[in-house]
Amino acid sequence: MNQQSSTETTFTAFLRTRGYAERTIQIYSKGLENISNTWNTNDPCVLYEHINSTLKKLEPTLTASASHNVRAAARQYFLLKTGIIYKNYSFKINRQSIYADIINDFSVYSNEFKKITSNSTKSECQHIKKFLLYHGNVTYESLSELEAHDIRDYVCSEFKGLKASSIGRYITSLRNLFRFLEYKGYPISKSLTELPLAPADWAKGKVPVILTEGEEKKLRNHHPANQKNDNRNKIIILLMLDLGMRSSEVANLKLSDILWSNGIIKLSNTKTGHDRDLPLPNNLGHLIEIYILSERPKIKTDVLFLRKYLQSYLPMNIGCIRRVIREAFQKENITGWWKGTHALRRTAASHMYNNGFGLKITADFLGHKSIDSTTAYVKVDFNSLRNVSASWPGDESNE
Repeated sequence: MNQQSSTETTFTAFLRTRGYAERTIQIYSKGLENISNTWNTNDPCVLYEHINSTLKKLEPTLTASASHNVRAAARQYFLLKTGIIYKNYSFKINRQSIYADIINDFSVYSNEFKKITSNSTKSECQHIKKFLLYHGNVTYESLSELEAHDIRDYVCSEFKGLKASSIGRYITSLRNLFRFLEYKGYPISKSLTELPLAPADWAKGKVPVILTEGEEKKLRNHHPANQKNDNRNKIIILLMLDLGMRSSEVANLKLSDILWSNGIIKLSNTKTGHDRDLPLPNNLGHLIEIYILSERPKIKTDVLFLRKYLQSYLPMNIGCIRRVIREAFQKENITGWWKGTHALRRTAASHMYNNGFGLKITADFLGHKSIDSTTAYVKVDFNSLRNVSASWPGDESNE
């Protein structure tokens, strides 16, 4: 069997495992015949370039339908050879190109206009690159729409544990980035060029922001269980809102982690490296049972939460889990600078603490190594404290 026929046999078998119909497999296999033998590489960078250059040469000679089939076949072949979804890799490459342009322009501005030393410029570019990666698919226009509260989200989530001096250097770099945008003619919020350098200004008064009672109720009732994936998404929300699980822990949850006879969810390979057991509430266990028996696709994988991709199903990653929460926030009109998946975890922590668990048990529940970490999560229910408080004996004035 020559190399070309061997490749086609492997490709056909791969498409079958992904659930494609035989007719589609035939079409894609025929499209693969247009592929050069130089595509036989597992290097995503090399293969990506080969695919784009080959398609660019072929497309003028193909009909619209044939061009579509060849492009679809090429993307599946890319997944076969590299294990990476073509669209995701393409987005990453394009995003890095955008970042490179912004960082290069900023470097020139710093060196030639502001006369900053090479080492300082390099350091600031590293800080800015980290900031751009955090915000995702950014452009000059999208950066100019940011305000101080957007930066506060970034600082509070990414700079925990850093020294005040280190945080100050990062903030200085970000202030210079926005001055650079202003220099290029983009409108910038004044608050961005006046970002405080002292970490205390970013501590939100040391009071963690949690969901209000009304917001929490909206999230709990968000999915009425009458549309596709409603029950799955409701489970995801409750795992974070009732058990304080991280997005990564929800994404990594497996069927074998649910110990039904013990009523326990067993978490392993967590952020802190410690395994922990969480109690499985009856209502949540019932929803998970319905999902597994009636709604979850019957495929051979131990991962609990799945999503449909083309004709197959893939495990939900952290991004998918966060998207479920963000879409719920958007649909329920829950807004604010704190809006994010961690608000659910902070809310769960505060409920535990205010229900009498104590900091140590709450820390164990959340999987924190240090109680100091937990104190940054819990918000004391002062209204409840007022209700149970009593006057000091002899408080009445003695005249």
